Amino acid sequence: MSLSKEKSPLVLAHEVASPALGSSVVGCDGVLVDSITTNNFSMIENKLQDEVATKFQPKKEASLLLSEVYRQLDLISRAFRVSGCGSYLEYHVTEQEKKLHTANFCKDRLCPMCNWRRSLKIFGQVSQVMNELEKQGYQFLFLTLTVKNCFASDLSDTVQMLFDGWRKLYHKKAIFRKSVSGSFRSLEVTRNSMTGFFHPHLHVVLAVRPDYFSGRNYISQAEWGRLWRSCCDLDYDPIIDIRKIKPGSKGLSGAVAEASKYAVKATDFLKGSMDDMTDYVSAFLSALTGRRLCSMTGCFDKVRKQLALDDVENGDLVHVEADELRADLAYMVVRYCWRSGVYVRE
Repeated sequence: MSLSKEKSPLVLAHEVASPALGSSVVGCDGVLVDSITTNNFSMIENKLQDEVATKFQPKKEASLLLSEVYRQLDLISRAFRVSGCGSYLEYHVTEQEKKLHTANFCKDRLCPMCNWRRSLKIFGQVSQVMNELEKQGYQFLFLTLTVKNCFASDLSDTVQMLFDGWRKLYHKKAIFRKSVSGSFRSLEVTRNSMTGFFHPHLHVVLAVRPDYFSGRNYISQAEWGRLWRSCCDLDYDPIIDIRKIKPGSKGLSGAVAEASKYAVKATDFLKGSMDDMTDYVSAFLSALTGRRLCSMTGCFDKVRKQLALDDVENGDLVHVEADELRADLAYMVVRYCWRSGVYVRE
C-alpha cells in the first residue's frame, strides 16, 4: 500500500533505497504504510544507531552487573527487575528527529539505566520551571551544602543529617524564608576510590526576587556557612558554596546540569571485586532507600504543578524531554531488543 500525499505533509512515498531500512512507517492518520527512506531519514537513523550503541548499551551492561550484585546479596526480586530493564526500546522517527516512544524501565534506585533517564528528566523539568520563573522576574542562586566525608558505615546517618539540616534551614530559619521564594534540592553521593570515604552533599537552586541582592534580606557566604553549621549542629565550619546564576549564561545550564546529576554514579559502586561491589551497593542502598533524593519547594513547586509535570523520581522515564513529535507528521517505528549481550534491531 502506498502513502497518500494528501494525508501527510511529508513526501514519503519513495521506494526503499536500502534493504537495511525495513521498519514500519505510520502516516499522520495512524495507518501503517510501506517502508520508505529518504536521505534525511538515513541521517536520523544513523544518529539513532549511535545513541543506542553509545548511551543505552553501556547503561544496559552496567545494569546487568548490578543485577548480579543483587543476586549475590540475595535480593532476588530486585535482581530480576534490574536485569530486564531497558530490554525493549521503541522509537518513533521522522525526517527531522527521533523520540523514544516505549521502553521498559525498572526504576530501581541504583539502576544505571534509570538513573541516567531520571537525570535527563530532572534536567528537563528544572529547566522548564526556571524558564517560567525567569519570566516572572525571579533570579537564581546555586548553593552547595556539604559536611565532612564519612565511612560507609556512617553514610546513612550522614545523609539523614543533611536532610534534617535542610529541613531546619528551610522551615525554621526566618532569614531563609524571607530571602528565598522557592528551591530545587538534590542529593549527590560520591565515593573517593583512593581513600574509600563517601562524600554526600546537597545541590540547591534557589529562586530569589531581584531586590534580594540590595536589600536587608541578602545572605552572605559567611552567613550561609553559619546557618548551615547551626542547622546540622556541627562542631566545625562546613564548606559551602553560593553563587549567582546569570540569566542566559553557561553558568545557568551548568548549575541545572550539576543539580540534575545522578544521585550516585555506577562507577562508584560497580568497581573492584564482587566483594567490593556488594559492600558498596549495600552502603548506598542503606543510605538511599526510602528517602526522597530531590524535591521542589515554594515557587518551584507551584510552577511544576501549573505545568502538570509528573514526579521526577517515580514518574515516566520514557518521555523525559519537554517536546513530543507533532501529531500531523508521519513517522517510522524502529524497535530494538536486547539479545545475547547487544541491542538488535527488529
